[in-house]
Amino acid sequence: MAGSSSSSRSASTSLNDDDKRHSPIKYRVGPLDYHPAVYCKCQKKAALWISWSDDNPGRRYIKCYSAQTDGCDLMEWYEGRHDPFVQTLLIDLRDAVWKLKKEKAVIKRQFNEAVEMIEDLEGQIADLKEENARLDQFEGEKEYLEGK
Repeated sequence: MAGSSSSSRSASTSLNDDDKRHSPIKYRVGPLDYHPAVYCKCQKKAALWISWSDDNPGRRYIKCYSAQTDGCDLMEWYEGRHDPFVQTLLIDLRDAVWKLKKEKAVIKRQFNEAVEMIEDLEGQIADLKEENARLDQFEGEKEYLEGK
């Protein structure tokens, strides 16, 4: 189990900060679609988010929806900690999803580059066909002139 945990932590450190800010999965419900409502110091309904940190993977928490702009500092855990085995499993699954998303982005970029290259080559082929047709005309004229 320790080996799995250490592999999770080392794999997650290779991710950049942008990767760590995004949930590896889509939220099944919106951050304000929960009941009963919890209101923050701003008197607005607080948002229910999911943590994907190494310390609290998959653990839900309540935070002021406007905390990054003009909101308050409300932040409290919605539920308790996960069992250590489940926590390690969630970290491994999170890292696997993030890795697959990165690989998908690379493959998509490579595919788009290949499509551009094919389009360029098709343009070159069309140009060469035109040049061949023009040269074939000269060849016909040459044969005609030599035949006279």
